[in-house]
Amino acid sequence: MRRSFWFLMSLVLIGLVAAEAAAGQESSGPDMTTIQRERAPGVPMTPNVGDVQRDEPAAERAEVRRERERVARDRRGPAQPNRDLPMPRGVPSIIAP
Repeated sequence: MRRSFWFLMSLVLIGLVAAEAAAGQESSGPDMTTIQRERAPGVPMTPNVGDVQRDEPAAERAEVRRERERVARDRRGPAQPNRDLPMPRGVPSIIAP
């Protein structure tokens, strides 16, 4: 009984020392606020908006925007009340042979 108590206390102390060392190791590293996170070396987590706009000419951006708006208008289209609706297909019975 006495030995198990000391064994348990030594495990607790070792755990506390390990936790203290791990906590100290995180804060002793370089300042994490100045380092930008990366997906891979040289690839940022999110693209920089300025770089994307600089790489894509303004005329192409406007053309793409107009094309998107035109497609959205075409997709809506006018209502067609007299159109032919597709008939639902019959589902075969599970019980039928």
